[in-house]
Amino acid sequence: MTGFAARLRKATMVEHREAETRSFISRLLAGSVPREGFAALTFQYLIVYRELEAAAESMRGNEIAAPFVDEALNRVPSLEADLAYLGGPVKATAAAERYADHLREHCHTSPEHFIAHHYVRYLGDLSGGLLVGKKVAATYGLTGGGGGVSFYDFDHITDPKSYKIAYRERLDALPLPEERLSVLIAEAQHAFSLNGAVFSELGAAYPEEISPAA
Repeated sequence: MTGFAARLRKATMVEHREAETRSFISRLLAGSVPREGFAALTFQYLIVYRELEAAAESMRGNEIAAPFVDEALNRVPSLEADLAYLGGPVKATAAAERYADHLREHCHTSPEHFIAHHYVRYLGDLSGGLLVGKKVAATYGLTGGGGGVSFYDFDHITDPKSYKIAYRERLDALPLPEERLSVLIAEAQHAFSLNGAVFSELGAAYPEEISPAA
């Protein structure tokens, strides 16, 4: 893989690795977070994706960002179905609210900011997210199709590998000057930081001494 997509991937590699190894996510995959903690994570994602997908609607008419807007990626309906299934009282973390506020401020008007967050969220969902979904489903006895983990199912994307290849080709073809590509990279790094802050707050809300769900 060469070109801007490879550059972006390399530039966010450290942040990506840190996000994957956050204590809350590691404990979630091990089944040591109660089911309520997974419901809380689902709610934080809903807050973020509502704003990101609202920004996608704003970007439909932008010639630079429009090629990335694809309803097949939309996660809000799945997250709403999952949350209805999981139930339980959940509330927004301050980190998720900051994340959504940042998307609202920057991603409705700046294509490089929008693409940066779009890349971090959706390409992550189509990569490690698919594996996370399978693990969480097995650990907590959940199923897709509204059974708690439909967020991790992309019913309208039959070949995630091919989709990701085409997505990276769109990144390579971005008609942006170097200074704006650099902004995109910095914003993608910031996206991982915003996401990591959500995990940290959830980790504090559901510490190890809380009994996990069976």
